[in-house]
Amino acid sequence: MAAVITGLHAALQTYLESKVVGVEWAGTDDQHVFVITANSAVWRSKDGGSTFEDVTEHFKSSIKGEEKVSISQILSHKTSPNLMLFMNNGEYMWTSNDYGETLNPHKNPGGFRGLGTTLKPHPTRPDWVLAHAKRPGCKLLDEVEMRCAADLLVSQNAFTDHTWTNLTANAAGKIAGFVDWGWGVSACNKTCCMGLGMVDETVFATMYEHAGDWDTAWDPDVHFVRSDDWFKTIKKKVPCGNQFELLGRQVYLAVSNKCPQDMAGKPRKFDPTGPPGITLHTSDDAGMNFKAACLPVALRQQGYELLETHDNAGAIVIVDYMVKMPMGNLQASSAYSAGPHHALFSQSLSSIYKQDVLSGSTDFLRVDGIPGVFIANQLSTMMDGGGGMGGMGGMGMKRTVVTRITFNGGGSWQAIKAPSTFNYQKCNRCGGATNCSLHLHGSSSWFFGSIQFPSAYSNPSAPGLLVGSGNVAGEGSGLDDNDGVLVRSSNVAGEGSGLDDNDGLCTWLSFDGGFSWSDIAEGTWIYEYADWGGLVVMSKHELSGPATEVRFSYDYGRCWRTVPLQTALYVENIRIEPDGQRPKVLLHGKACRKTSDPKCSYEASDTRSGIQGIVYALDIGQVMGDKMPLCKESDYEQWTVPADDHTPRCLLGEQRMFTRRKQDAVCLQGGDYKRPPPTNKTCGCTAADVECDYGYVMSGGTCMALPQEKLTSCPSIDEGHYHVSSTGKRLVHGDNCTGLDSLIADTDGKGQMRPGAKPGVQPHGGSSSSSGGSSGGGGRRSSAHGVFVFFVLLLVLGGVFGVWYQFLASAVAKAQVEDLAVSAKAFGVSFVGLVVDKASECFGRGRAGGFGGFSGRPGGGGGGMPSYQPLDEELNFFQPLPAAGEAEAGLMPQSAFSPSGRPPSGSGDGVFTIR
Repeated sequence: MAAVITGLHAALQTYLESKVVGVEWAGTDDQHVFVITANSAVWRSKDGGSTFEDVTEHFKSSIKGEEKVSISQILSHKTSPNLMLFMNNGEYMWTSNDYGETLNPHKNPGGFRGLGTTLKPHPTRPDWVLAHAKRPGCKLLDEVEMRCAADLLVSQNAFTDHTWTNLTANAAGKIAGFVDWGWGVSACNKTCCMGLGMVDETVFATMYEHAGDWDTAWDPDVHFVRSDDWFKTIKKKVPCGNQFELLGRQVYLAVSNKCPQDMAGKPRKFDPTGPPGITLHTSDDAGMNFKAACLPVALRQQGYELLETHDNAGAIVIVDYMVKMPMGNLQASSAYSAGPHHALFSQSLSSIYKQDVLSGSTDFLRVDGIPGVFIANQLSTMMDGGGGMGGMGGMGMKRTVVTRITFNGGGSWQAIKAPSTFNYQKCNRCGGATNCSLHLHGSSSWFFGSIQFPSAYSNPSAPGLLVGSGNVAGEGSGLDDNDGVLVRSSNVAGEGSGLDDNDGLCTWLSFDGGFSWSDIAEGTWIYEYADWGGLVVMSKHELSGPATEVRFSYDYGRCWRTVPLQTALYVENIRIEPDGQRPKVLLHGKACRKTSDPKCSYEASDTRSGIQGIVYALDIGQVMGDKMPLCKESDYEQWTVPADDHTPRCLLGEQRMFTRRKQDAVCLQGGDYKRPPPTNKTCGCTAADVECDYGYVMSGGTCMALPQEKLTSCPSIDEGHYHVSSTGKRLVHGDNCTGLDSLIADTDGKGQMRPGAKPGVQPHGGSSSSSGGSSGGGGRRSSAHGVFVFFVLLLVLGGVFGVWYQFLASAVAKAQVEDLAVSAKAFGVSFVGLVVDKASECFGRGRAGGFGGFSGRPGGGGGGMPSYQPLDEELNFFQPLPAAGEAEAGLMPQSAFSPSGRPPSGSGDGVFTIR
């Protein structure tokens, strides 16, 4: 199935002094590549990554060695990419007008340090940059007792003259410190912004007015503000608004539940004795007016994840809750869709899986490029079991995690059918069963990077293309499941992950939007797409041992070409330039010992303390040469996601025909290729175009009304702005079908009454708050392992770190401790100091929880399987739903991780977490 390609230039190798921790491309031709290593070295390539040069000394000499070079952020000018900005962890930044060839050092304004500082370029003014920076007087341990004040600064010539204005000083005493921040124009397009009175200078922020005010998580002394003149004046102020995110055209705002005022500034009643929490509010007019987001249960809002919809106009809210366990609590989530109205949410899927209590992401994936398609992992059953568990012993557990897919925006979910034929017999665990399904690892499996299983991955540059790792299983079994028994693996995948000897664990590919799949390799592999999805590149994953080759396919996984690697390595990632348009990838990892593979570079007796990094550049266009010319018009075809009967499927009320290169066309699309937009044909409305309205839940295929006394009050309904249909149904968000009145006769499916129709009984609710809000730690944007860092902080400060590390920590967590220690060494600060400093970015995102036994009850929707017992018995009215009631829910912007070099599923642009 694989042809071997050899030659001196097949894959070009570069040795680095340590492993890669960051890669940045610059230039319209993507020829300038910068790599940052774990030892804080800076490597630069001027030929697209084929060769690299260590330029760390170039930075050092420009400042005469005044401080350690440790680059934390690199920006490239949007329209003049030769203009670049490099931020150090110390007191310097550098600008360059020639891709870093010459460097101009600048002392940071006011003496702030780069460590703990974040830069954010303006979306439309490429010279403008905002910087959120801790004040120079802050000490790393200040966070233990009080919040460290931060300023917001702006530069309108950041890449050239590099002058800055302190917006705290501009506020002339109205602001003591900034908490959250962002460019206002990110909330709208140019036409929309003009209609809302937005200007390029508009900045959204959360701030406090007096020194020392910000001293608790979800603090009522922190407020949301909007300014159009660099905070000389404040145009809008929302009391107690602690944190916000911009998704689509909406502003989502987390408001402290201890707020003494309502949105209008009038006094309100609240419980001063309860724990701090939040309520979620939304605005569709650039933050000038907010409405309470209505969830159909009074949640204790510990955390949310906000996932932007495909049309960039709405969001799915993923709410966390805790499940009772004899030895602690297990975390799961439920997804709520907003439907046509951005403030009224109804349940789409419950009991969504998180692999680890420390993981900052949930197994819920938006399939990019194909509207309305999402993939999620769902907890199904738990029952007592024996066996070992990590280092604790004596207590085991069984569980089933199953993968579900939706093709109608979350209106209904179904299993992924296993393929009928297999390329590798090891991948076939169906045993002749007719109801065999495919189960894939989700983003929580990849949260800690390459030491865990790769997650399912899609990208907008390759619509319809999906690759993931997982296994097939018959009814009653699921992901990483041997006959329903969860096996505690001793490898570095950590607790709760891994089949016995990885039995049946394979890598799978779909090129029709997730409808059908094929096994493309045994075991786990790292994967990436190139040439607009025309090429799939993969190499052996670290858990499968050292990689000695890289494979690529130009026919969507049917056949593979193999390129041998000069030296074996543990692959950590495969990277490609941000647009995924070129046929060239960078594969990077770390050196291995010959005891693992003869092609490894380290002898068994090697005593070097550090491990070298290795980068390979693979240019498939160069490898294939004349065998892959540029594609012609005849090399393309039209396709659509098939329905179960293999006819064209209607996606959100339309048959969408996409353009892709034919499977048997051997050609490259090239960097200048522009994929035509899909052609759409409107469909008549069917049951696939509707979902349950607010106050209703799906049970046995029917939308059932929730008990009125258990519902929360919803201002949009109470004030008559939205009418819930008597059918209990509404249109799925973004759906464009025709003839909806055949399914919903009294409303337009969007909350407005049809002419002559009379409103039915509206769900008013017996709870006083639309979002309840009691318990929950705070949340502030953080790095990839922010949750982990905060958790370790609690252990360090509590004096139990050694016990936890020795006896309770999983291999994943131990690896993160080691990585954190390396970071501390690189930054030149103490381990504890770094942990404390990093924890400030988490805003108190740590979670309680543990593993153990379980209890369950029968459930309906989302697969009709038994589900977990939630903590809050008051919320059991959700029966017979699988999630049956949530408690302890949360808000944190955390880009999802993928086994690729690019953010998956719009992360950074559409995946946010607030905790």
